Amino acid sequence: MQAHIFAEESNTTGEDRDQSVKEYYGGLFEMVAGLDDELAEFADTRLHILSKEYGVARGEERMSAVYASEQNSVGGDGMAEQARAELLDAAADAEVMVILLSTDVFQETVEQVWDELVETAKPESIWCLGAARSSLEGLDFEELEGKGCTFLTYQRVGVARIGTDTREELLEAVKQKAAQ
Repeated sequence: MQAHIFAEESNTTGEDRDQSVKEYYGGLFEMVAGLDDELAEFADTRLHILSKEYGVARGEERMSAVYASEQNSVGGDGMAEQARAELLDAAADAEVMVILLSTDVFQETVEQVWDELVETAKPESIWCLGAARSSLEGLDFEELEGKGCTFLTYQRVGVARIGTDTREELLEAVKQKAAQ
């Protein structure tokens, strides 16, 4: 089973750039890293970390390699373009799709390609979206329902990327899917 997680970087970082990107970020990003670890018990996970500095990096990449390959800051537009492409690629093979983004980034990425994401989504896949209520209310989940997909939403309030209840529901849905 393939699981993809999309989240933004954290302002809290480690000192050691020889760490993986996943380990380099701390603070509230640790919730995302922990979710990745928990999902990895049931699925092959791919963590995609979005940054206006370097675009989109994979969780397992070394931070030193990410910085070494960086010529100039990609900026918000470059990051959004890379993220939209990776979201569409991931949706095609994901049994589990987790997207935890701030309002601005969600609007610049997910909302721009939502119809294509849903069209590309695998039947009976699990979708978990964490974003502002205004962003989630603007999405049409009907086609996902028609494909037999499970979808969970977390209306972000403050800085939490995913709520405890939503996280537990997601893990339970993934466990059940893995047991089939």
